[in-house]
Amino acid sequence: MHDNIRRRYALADFSVEYRAGKGWFFGRQLDKASDFQGPYKSIPSVTLMIARTFRKEIERRDKPFTLAE
Repeated sequence: MHDNIRRRYALADFSVEYRAGKGWFFGRQLDKASDFQGPYKSIPSVTLMIARTFRKEIERRDKPFTLAE
């Protein structure tokens, strides 16, 4: 990896909503509510899934900068 190069990534905005009797759902802001992922039982669970989505996005974008060791 190039440690001396600064890399900055703008990540997508997410919306989170609670649906009574179902649980927590999340999706990108421009997605239809029917495209949201879920249900998740708690706020920590839904935020963890958003964090995993961010991680995958950063790894995908950063792949060209990663060198084989």
